[in-house]
Amino acid sequence: MRILMLTDRFPPEARANAHLFHELATGLVERGHRIGVVTRMPGDYVPSGRPAQLAVQARERMDGIDVIRVRGLTALRQSPLMRGLDQLAIGVTFGWAARTWPGADVVLVYSPPLPLVIAGLLYRRFTRAPYVLNLHDLYPQTVVDLGLLRNRALIAVARRLERLAYRYAATIVVPAPRSRDVLLSVNGVGADKIRLIPNWADLERVVPGPRENGFRRAHGVTGKFVVSYAGVMGFAQDLAPVVEAARRLQDRTDIVFFLVGEGVYVDRWKRMARDLPNVRFMPMQAKSQYFQILQGSDVCLVPLARALDSPAIPGKIQSIMAVARPVLAIVNPSGDAADLITRSRCGISVSPERPDEVAARILQLYNDRTVGETLGASGRAYAEQNFSRRQAVDDWEEVLAAVAGSRQERRGP
Repeated sequence: MRILMLTDRFPPEARANAHLFHELATGLVERGHRIGVVTRMPGDYVPSGRPAQLAVQARERMDGIDVIRVRGLTALRQSPLMRGLDQLAIGVTFGWAARTWPGADVVLVYSPPLPLVIAGLLYRRFTRAPYVLNLHDLYPQTVVDLGLLRNRALIAVARRLERLAYRYAATIVVPAPRSRDVLLSVNGVGADKIRLIPNWADLERVVPGPRENGFRRAHGVTGKFVVSYAGVMGFAQDLAPVVEAARRLQDRTDIVFFLVGEGVYVDRWKRMARDLPNVRFMPMQAKSQYFQILQGSDVCLVPLARALDSPAIPGKIQSIMAVARPVLAIVNPSGDAADLITRSRCGISVSPERPDEVAARILQLYNDRTVGETLGASGRAYAEQNFSRRQAVDDWEEVLAAVAGSRQERRGP
């Protein structure tokens, strides 16, 4: 098959969807498929010490993948309004760039951002190639929940685009069970159009490692109890309960918090924690260093804003499971993330408005290290049964082949 992928994040950017799409693309290349990727020129979330713009070319061949990069409004994306304009712009520019990779049998569109569907619709119009929508978060509901989109007219426009996206998608793939339920009950999508494929981890390469590793030695925390968050610090991630928990534990000099990443709110969290000696910030790290941070942690945090009611399972949960470390999820208790924590027994979930409980749970794991080891082992075992990259590539190949095959049947002999 010739498969065209549309995603606004791709390596060298260090974000979960960038890594996931790269791993999926390379997995499909290994099976003999031709893969093209249209993505944005990286401008943020690039690992520390690596020049963003100079590290890549507008067109390149990466690991057997044809990569086409376009420029957006990255430098102006600090406000929600400019982010929205940027997303609308890349919907069109991606569609134009995709025409330089003709002949796709099927197109795979990642959302968010939802306006990437515009590129899929344009390619479909010009080439008749069907598209599969990988719906990771439900937009615009997510930005409405977070209070980032309040204008009724803009919400109506976004809802219209959402309906078009679902209507014209050949298949909609979701990683969270509640996403499927919402599509069925609220959006009226037919059950035969929805497929559940969870996010995954490369379990053959990402494995448990020694806690006392190079990351700990480099930062002088050998023998200490390390609590880490590594990821985006954006609108959906609420680190306030993490910082407040650190404040309550600052007299415990052998408990250290590492907050690793970048995002529009990173300065907010730095200001909040500026007087705390037990909190250290680090910029975004390369993939290999990211996994060293997880392996070197005693507790790995997954914080989401309490207002985020739409279904979401952060991909970092599977990564933490892969290295057999316990998850402390600070999330909406009714969401899919909390449900996954319970089902897999990989960690503990706490409501975001309860920083006292966050601190108490960290102390619980500090005082009884066997609890964390048990949770970590359970998470690894669950990941091996449910979140392998090999199984994910199998499932994606099946979905894409079915859609491409349907197109060939419609064309006839």
